[in-house]
Amino acid sequence: MGLESFFKNLFGSAEEIGNKACDIINETVEKAKETAAPMLKKAEEYAEIAKEKASEYSEKANETIGEAVETVKEKSAPVLAKAEEFAEEAKDKIAETLEKAKEKVNNLMHDGTEDAKETVENTTNRIEENAD
Repeated sequence: MGLESFFKNLFGSAEEIGNKACDIINETVEKAKETAAPMLKKAEEYAEIAKEKASEYSEKANETIGEAVETVKEKSAPVLAKAEEFAEEAKDKIAETLEKAKEKVNNLMHDGTEDAKETVENTTNRIEENAD
């Protein structure tokens, strides 16, 4: 019976040691949770602050970009208007010049000379090419 008692004491002690180890592990985990809780809370606070700042900067960047686009539109509007005006004037002058050239060509063609007709055709062709 001594052997049975030996094994009982041995395994009983192992169970007791295992239970104590579990208790110590549980206590350690609880202490770790308690210690980590304030750090986690701080991390969450910092994360929230970071989100707010990122949102704030994003809004400011969008506002600045929008303002820049509006400024460019305002500043470029008169230039575009002037460019359109110049293009319209150039178009009108070219049309006038072409009309005058056609009149001269028609007058020269009525003269009937071959040289005049050839000159008129060459001039007309050059004017039309330049007008395009």
